[in-house]
Amino acid sequence: MPGEVDYPLKLLVRDVADYDRVYKKLIKAVPLSDVSASFAMERIKYETAVPV
Repeated sequence: MPGEVDYPLKLLVRDVADYDRVYKKLIKAVPLSDVSASFAMERIKYETAVPV
C-alpha cells in the first residue's frame, strides 16, 4: 500500500448494505481523499491464535 499515510481496516460485515452503512459513517466523520475496498466472499479459515 504505497502512499504517505495508510490506515488498513479489517471489517466483518453481514452484507454489502452493512458495509455501505459503515463506509458512509466513516467518510462523514473523517476527511478522506481516496478509499478502496476488497471483499472476501467466504471465510475459508478463522483463527486468531499464532502458532509458536
